Amino acid sequence: MISRRGVLAGLAALGAAPAFAGTITLDQLVGESLILGFLGSTPDAEGADRIERDLAEGRIGGVLFLRHNARTREGVLGLAQRFRAAAPNAWLAIDQEGGFVQRLTDEMGFTDIPTAEQLLDMGLENARPVFAQAAAELARSGFSMNLAPVADLQHEGNQVIDRWARAFGDDPETVAAYCGAFIDAMEAEGVACAIKHFPGHGRSEGDSHDGFVDITQTWDEIEAAPFARLIDQDKAHLIMGGHLINRRLDPSGNPVTLSAPIIQGLLRDQMGYQGAVITDDLDMGAIRNQYSREQAIVQALAAGNDLLLISNSADADPDLSRRAVDWVGAALDDGRLSLERLYEANTHIHSLKTRIGRG
Repeated sequence: MISRRGVLAGLAALGAAPAFAGTITLDQLVGESLILGFLGSTPDAEGADRIERDLAEGRIGGVLFLRHNARTREGVLGLAQRFRAAAPNAWLAIDQEGGFVQRLTDEMGFTDIPTAEQLLDMGLENARPVFAQAAAELARSGFSMNLAPVADLQHEGNQVIDRWARAFGDDPETVAAYCGAFIDAMEAEGVACAIKHFPGHGRSEGDSHDGFVDITQTWDEIEAAPFARLIDQDKAHLIMGGHLINRRLDPSGNPVTLSAPIIQGLLRDQMGYQGAVITDDLDMGAIRNQYSREQAIVQALAAGNDLLLISNSADADPDLSRRAVDWVGAALDDGRLSLERLYEANTHIHSLKTRIGRG
């Protein structure tokens, strides 16, 4: 397996090495890309012990909070405080869109955020202070990444986006305007935004929590337009791909999450995107039911993702961060993954942290 010396030699061979190259290890190089979830909802949970150790040792770059982690105000704030103490600049990521997809709820003492549909009805100028308040509260709670906003277009009858009023309408310019205001508010508070679900989930006919969602016949180019506008306006700095199959964009049938033709070919080469890319949760049914964790991690990185979300709650593996290093090392050895790709991922992550003041 590739060694620390091999990592440094490889980085040197690539030309201009990043500022962190002088002290980097393979564990850290891989760890920067990992945002892992855990089991538990209180600071003394066993799952939190493992996360704290991984953060302190640089084996992961962040923590994913899901609904089962955010049960009480005291619990979630205590967990965030513990993890920040272990690694102040690590990502603490959570879904805080508003409406149904809001992990820090009013029942827990947090401000209720209207649905995207309700915010659209309020008008953009009235929505801006709502975004600002939500951003300030999220930052005060210790979080540095919001897995939002939704840039998907509204399509009547869709069970993932339309059903829960998650879209800012069906007009790309309007959607981009609301998403841009959301992002501005969050970034002003030091919170990165993962814009989702590229290249558009609005016309899908399934839920990737359960299995593959094939949008080959239903997707339209207009669904990528909000993402394109946000890129052109320099509002897009972190984009999340969906677990969506589109054979018109990638004839292999690989989901977007694992598709170099879509992430590198469409998003980066054709649309000119230069920011970071993050996966949706690799433990969702669409991926978990078809790929091993090793396959998912290696293929996601190789496809062009920089940050990997893994909830690690279904069939939780306490040694996942260590296994990930072994799997990536083996992939570097046999050519499935290049050191240049890992270097690029770390560079994108570092740029994102610098942008929001956490570099």
